[in-house]
Amino acid sequence: MSEDNNILKRKIEYFLNNKLIVHISLKNSKFLNGKILELAGDMIIVDDDFLGAVPVYFEEIRYLEPYKSREERR
Repeated sequence: MSEDNNILKRKIEYFLNNKLIVHISLKNSKFLNGKILELAGDMIIVDDDFLGAVPVYFEEIRYLEPYKSREERR
């Protein structure tokens, strides 16, 4: 596993263990907002607010950050 993937995995573990809502920007310009349900190898299952449970491979993720509401972004 590359160093970037190790950093990403540590971030994912933090968000998963603390049950935090995340914003995930994907390399295909789409994004997901929701809680991480599961970490399995090089993929996660995200409970997206609109799409439900979505599998995402590490290689698809552009960046991962805590979710911020519109008010928090201002």
